[in-house]
Amino acid sequence: MKECAPEGGASVTKDVAEGESGEVRTALASSDVAPGPSGATPELDSLVATLRENAEPSIADAAAQASAAWRRPPRIRVTGRARTGKSTLIRALALMSARETAPVDEPGVPDPDLGGDLVLYVLSGTPQSADHRVLAGLPPERVLVVLNKADTIGTRWSDAVAAAEQYGHDLRLPVLPVAAELAAHTRDGVPADADLRTLRRHRDRAGTAFTLSPELFTAATVGADTADRAAVLERWGLHGVAVAAIALRHEPDLGPRPMLQILHAASGIDAVHLHLHRRYERLADRRGGELIDELTRLAARAVRTGDRSRDRIEDYLASPEAHRLGLRAGQAHPDLAHLAAGYSATPPTDPDEALTRARRWRAVAGGDLSASARRAALRVHHGYVQLWEQLTHAGL
Repeated sequence: MKECAPEGGASVTKDVAEGESGEVRTALASSDVAPGPSGATPELDSLVATLRENAEPSIADAAAQASAAWRRPPRIRVTGRARTGKSTLIRALALMSARETAPVDEPGVPDPDLGGDLVLYVLSGTPQSADHRVLAGLPPERVLVVLNKADTIGTRWSDAVAAAEQYGHDLRLPVLPVAAELAAHTRDGVPADADLRTLRRHRDRAGTAFTLSPELFTAATVGADTADRAAVLERWGLHGVAVAAIALRHEPDLGPRPMLQILHAASGIDAVHLHLHRRYERLADRRGGELIDELTRLAARAVRTGDRSRDRIEDYLASPEAHRLGLRAGQAHPDLAHLAAGYSATPPTDPDEALTRARRWRAVAGGDLSASARRAALRVHHGYVQLWEQLTHAGL
């Protein structure tokens, strides 16, 4: 087991411990955030209710189904070869709607079904030919690769980071290092005072061979508290013990909650949470575009059938809510996402900025793009045009 503690001594340890107030970030964040609306959507709810009352039933049903599809939680598949720690990662991330698949590359067994919205692909070492084969068949925007058991790679966390970067280069996908076992332990509660007392007794051994293996950590020759050390090892794992021991060497008076935050940070799970949340957002944005596409088709269908619901649907499609959905959907298009970096999370605050962005995306739409990418760029352009109009009127 490597020595893996926050680098930079006591000041870094203190910064990590004070980085959050109260609980660790994992405990504060909701796990399975639905990729639909981030708040109330009264305009869409009103549209569906109106169509239920006044539209032809098939149109009303289709609109309701499109709304429900936009709001439904993501379907997540967690996969990889056997014994990579898939179940532990699910527990560490608290992914209640995730489903673990059968292992990849099982002899005589076909590869598991990886249909759904997102795929968490778990490695525990160098990618094998089966990993390359399966990942090559998945759309990159649907995949997040995790290098689990990163604490067993090399002698420092930087070795695991370097390995993840190399694997990512080979796979042409981002790869995130994580110690899922430690992250899962941090979800179970804060370290007990007794655990910290046990580790303080041996803090001078931190950074030595003391935490290289379970046998060395629990050796009877170390002291009479063998049972206490075994209990600490059972609760926090060898990586957690190594991190906690080094933290206490620098700051012996660390309490349970700051220690929990240090252990949580040392697991690497926050980066996985962040990237997974970004994938949720992109999925939500793409679904918003699908919702707008379906409503546009229903408006055209209402014209053909003589249904009077067309005006109500088109009113919604002209609403700020619909333009916002269209703008974000356009930015999430796989061919345009690199051009939208930094834009989706920072809406313009003045008309000049909105107009500048509208012109930029009009120029993008005039470039050498596929038909779907051009439509997406025009959606972004129209969205910024409407924002420009809103900001201009607000300043009058």
